[in-house]
Amino acid sequence: MTFTGTDSCGNSPKNVFVARFEENLFTGDRDALAEVVAEDCVLQIVSEDGLDTYTGREEVVEALLGVVERRPEAGHLEAAITHGKAAAAWGHWKDDAASENLRFFSHTFWFQTHKAEAFAQIRVFGP
Repeated sequence: MTFTGTDSCGNSPKNVFVARFEENLFTGDRDALAEVVAEDCVLQIVSEDGLDTYTGREEVVEALLGVVERRPEAGHLEAAITHGKAAAAWGHWKDDAASENLRFFSHTFWFQTHKAEAFAQIRVFGP
């Protein structure tokens, strides 16, 4: 498994925080995800079928792990950007490193505080 792109997000601690979240989501690191999700975090997963909402650290982490049901072989984070309490990240995953078939994702975040210690809300678009 390879995940690239996090090195290009190092111009601010908040950007790195978001990039590390994306890498931990890619690898399925439950403990690392739980560390950055606030106790009362709200997750919204947007799909063609509508909107699913999850609340609370345990429910949110479980749902996040379900977002990446098929563990990808390769992933790339195109960008992780932040402004105040808001953040966004996007990129793609590939089920097979040699495959041309990309699964694109876009995630938005709201930090609990301006210090970027935990996410209060996450919205997932795509896989």
